[in-house]
Amino acid sequence: MTYDYIVIGGGSAGSIIARRLADADIGSVLLIEAGPADEGVPAMMDISRLFELDARTDWGFLAEPTRHSDRRLTYSRARMLGGCGNHNDCAYLVPPPADFDAWRDLGADGWSGEEVLPYFERQKALVTLERRPERHPVSRAFLEAGVELGLAKVDFTQGVEPGIGMLTLNAKGRLRSSSSVAYLHPLSEGHDRLKILTDTLVRRIEFTGTVASACLTDKGRFAARREILLCAGSIQSPQLLLVSGVGDGAALRDLGIDVVHDSPGVGKHLVDHYSVPVIFETAEAVPEWDVTPYEAIAMLKTRPQGTSAESQIQLGLTAGWVNGRFGDEYEASAPKPRTVIALEPNVAISRSHGEVRITSADIAVPPAIDLNYLSDAEGHDEDVLLASVRFCRRLGQTQGLRSIIRRELSPGPEVQSEAELRQYIRDNCQTYYHASGTCRAGAADDPLAVLTPDLKVKGVSGLRVCDASVFPAMVSVNINATVMMVGEKAADLIIREARAAATGH
Repeated sequence: MTYDYIVIGGGSAGSIIARRLADADIGSVLLIEAGPADEGVPAMMDISRLFELDARTDWGFLAEPTRHSDRRLTYSRARMLGGCGNHNDCAYLVPPPADFDAWRDLGADGWSGEEVLPYFERQKALVTLERRPERHPVSRAFLEAGVELGLAKVDFTQGVEPGIGMLTLNAKGRLRSSSSVAYLHPLSEGHDRLKILTDTLVRRIEFTGTVASACLTDKGRFAARREILLCAGSIQSPQLLLVSGVGDGAALRDLGIDVVHDSPGVGKHLVDHYSVPVIFETAEAVPEWDVTPYEAIAMLKTRPQGTSAESQIQLGLTAGWVNGRFGDEYEASAPKPRTVIALEPNVAISRSHGEVRITSADIAVPPAIDLNYLSDAEGHDEDVLLASVRFCRRLGQTQGLRSIIRRELSPGPEVQSEAELRQYIRDNCQTYYHASGTCRAGAADDPLAVLTPDLKVKGVSGLRVCDASVFPAMVSVNINATVMMVGEKAADLIIREARAAATGH
């Protein structure tokens, strides 16, 4: 029941860390995952069968009512080996270097665009990447529409820049190449230095003084000789820190939790990709997609003077996911899901920050997820979405899309004035499920930075966080490739430190 390293969470980062540490031969490794194993489960392995996943593989979270309405968004989080990498559309996008230079400038030394690039490259030895062909007629029409409005055609495998193009997926055909698939499968082969426990819930991290020493689970206590690596994601990594006594001291004491370290930034700085849909009814049924209904995007500059994209517009070959993956389908009076398409713009780098809070010391009680959309004082996020929605409406009027679209359903032709469009944006928020930043890394003298740049939790020892919660700032595209990068870089940091300690250098 004692291991050198314990990895909590077998998701996009945790699977990579567990395998890299085991291969490095620096000690025994235990990977603990709350959900089931994924290998051989069609709904987890086949991207096109994602809708077959049931509630047992999702935590079932609901966000708090949104800032401008009483809506509670479904906030889907995967509960399975592979995590959200087995729960997403496999969009593989490497953010522009400037996104990571911003991390460095916020105090995360070692995380600039130049410094993280090798860890994206390292993934390619194991992860299969395939660029979607320009085959689906609606995707082709979307590309034509973008070019008609002046967007450059872009191959996003060569880098993210303003323009329009097809996505690259971490997949082989319909089969995912998620972290668990690429780094852990086949599970039956096992590994001498790696033990994987699935269907095992970590209830809290146990400290001896301020040293993280063990994990208390529903299957017993597991001790760590060297380090515990918390990879439970941007919602549950802060939750586990909080119930374990690391967080805002006054709030923890109010819940009867003994304070191990007063760290007011835990759970703060939640950033996400806020989106609002523009939905069209099609003249004919949308042809079946062969892998995923999300295969083409546009990166849009909303300001003429801008040098980078402020919005990502995702083409949805259905509107079935608009109200949440496990929520209700978009309700319109006449059209059926196969006769609607959605253009889904988001705020690429939001200036609005939310929070994850706990209301109980019991890990089984869901945390409060306050997305706090459209809260930035300058109104930047709402302005970006206003420009993006207007652009999406223009796309619907192009020669490329006119022959496919019958009418605009939402916002609808009756919504025209700026005030009406702004109200529509406030009332119809959606999420890309890209929660990040809730245990952010930063400078030693930043009181709200939870982690040092090497991902160690400040104020304690033997504990790191390694997932999307470490992001010092949002990245402008889908986050899964970046989370995998965090896993690769975290593993490298841990291995280098272990080897240096072993040799005395």
